[in-house]
Amino acid sequence: MKGFNFFTLLSVLSAITALAGTVVYLTQYSESGKLSIADQFEAIPDADSHLTKVTGLKYSANGDIAYQWRAKSAERLISDGSVTLKEPFYVGNIAEQRPWTASALAGRLSQDGEQLVLTDTVLVKDLIRQAEISTEALNINLENSEVSTPLALTLKLRSGTTHSTGMQASLKDERVELLNQVKGRYEPY
Repeated sequence: MKGFNFFTLLSVLSAITALAGTVVYLTQYSESGKLSIADQFEAIPDADSHLTKVTGLKYSANGDIAYQWRAKSAERLISDGSVTLKEPFYVGNIAEQRPWTASALAGRLSQDGEQLVLTDTVLVKDLIRQAEISTEALNINLENSEVSTPLALTLKLRSGTTHSTGMQASLKDERVELLNQVKGRYEPY
């Protein structure tokens, strides 16, 4: 009978030790988002600042505005230093003479400020005279005045429509190149 009590006591102590170890694990080491007995989790934000009604300007060497962008809001991300934009609107100049615009529902400005990527319902106006381009993503190299997209796009002119997959444009050279699967329909006016 004495042996039975010793094993019973040993089993109870083992169960208590296992339970205590589980409690310590769940309360001290569960920050990875896995099972926890903590009442609340507070997400660590990736943004270190949030701005509303933001405008960005870049001046040319002679003091004129080279380009500008504005957004409903902007957040600078801690993880990579980029800036996410809500409803960005971009105004650039072609060969420093003719303005063109691009708008979208979302965007991202690179940490160094050289790349602006517009996403989600992108609409470009006057990149080609009196034309509208719609796509789902547009990359704007702000320093080299180059615009591109690898995605499908629609180019609308007064006399017709062209569809393409991919585009590259050099605004300094006033050159736009549609890359793949180019199909158009035009009617004389």
